[in-house]
Amino acid sequence: MTSRWGLLTNHALVLINVIEHPRSTLRDIAAAVGITERATLSILRALEADAIIGRRKEGRRNVYTVDVEALLAYRAHAPYSIEQLASALFVLSGRIPGASLPPGMQVVSRTIEPAMAGEPVVPATVAAADGVTEPS
Repeated sequence: MTSRWGLLTNHALVLINVIEHPRSTLRDIAAAVGITERATLSILRALEADAIIGRRKEGRRNVYTVDVEALLAYRAHAPYSIEQLASALFVLSGRIPGASLPPGMQVVSRTIEPAMAGEPVVPATVAAADGVTEPS
């Protein structure tokens, strides 16, 4: 079996699930994300420690809230905030016409078009933060 990668981390998937289903149980979140309950609990605790997720008891159940402002401002060890990454994805998708990408994320050439039968798709090249360009 070959390994697969995804754009979203388990942390992002847990966050999305909590936003969509704030009354989910730990078991529900783990099943939706496809990770163990122990891993889910670890992620929830880490997000809570970073003040991105809040938790309150409602009867026997936890109800989670997401502090969107804290989430959008979060950078961790990366040069870009979540807000900058989300904005860049919208720009690249064409949903924000005329907007420009942050420095270091500038598109050098954009040649992503549906391939005709047998024609290869030429990937876009994005300028990396260190100035080295790499195909995306």
